[in-house]
Amino acid sequence: MKITRTSLFLTIIILLTAFTVKAGTRGIIEVEVIEGDSVQKNAEIYTFDDDRFRIDFVGEDLKITDETPYIMTVDGGERWVMGDKPKDRFYCSQVKTEEFFKNLGDQVTDAVEFFNVKAESPTVKQILEEPGPEMLGFKTTHLQVETNAKAYAWFLFFKFEYTVKIVDDIWYTTDLEIHPIRKKWLNALTQSGNSIIDGLFTDYTSKLPGPVLKSETVMDITNVRKKDTKTEKQRTVVTEVEELKPDDLDKIFKMPKCEVMDDDEIQEKGKALFSAGKIML
Repeated sequence: MKITRTSLFLTIIILLTAFTVKAGTRGIIEVEVIEGDSVQKNAEIYTFDDDRFRIDFVGEDLKITDETPYIMTVDGGERWVMGDKPKDRFYCSQVKTEEFFKNLGDQVTDAVEFFNVKAESPTVKQILEEPGPEMLGFKTTHLQVETNAKAYAWFLFFKFEYTVKIVDDIWYTTDLEIHPIRKKWLNALTQSGNSIIDGLFTDYTSKLPGPVLKSETVMDITNVRKKDTKTEKQRTVVTEVEELKPDDLDKIFKMPKCEVMDDDEIQEKGKALFSAGKIML
């Protein structure tokens, strides 16, 4: 299943709490993406315990097969297994967390230099913070964050200029602690080596003191010269949470048998996660 492009700033995070060593948790997040007249629905299944974490990107039917795309760590977030099915074969590879984000930062930097793109550092500002409704038995806080960015480039005699405005409505809870694996991921996310990426995610994540249970995002991308704006909306919500037995967890976190990705395929997988907003874990 191909991952749909969505806001890169979405925090699709589910109950990332610290459980006992023998306990694990499985949660389901429903995702709805609206772009023009197109409405696409899918889901993500999160499974985790103290040291292992997995996200399966599934369809509305919530079925997981041997060819379902996923990312997974079994060593506390030191390395991640990425699995996908391009070209009718299932591939996977292990990557170190820090190296993954540094590679991503290098790709963005190279692209900016190649196309001679001039970009202003994005600004992230908090619009409001207020008590939210109870969700899954936990008290929530409603946070609204606005992100703005500008970029332009010259091609032949034409100037291409774009503005991006993203408004995120987020409902998070402080009744639960953020999972240690997520903390490690977010720390690496702010150390890609690309100043724009690092600054953006440092500002954004600093405004999230707890796990997110629901998010609604509106992203407007405007071609300034043509005065044309394209709008994409996304809604995510946690719909189910259950505790799993150790035997079930061991089956889920079993290392896969698959063909190893080459460097180009790893980069493509990274780009897909980045453009689909999954990079926030």
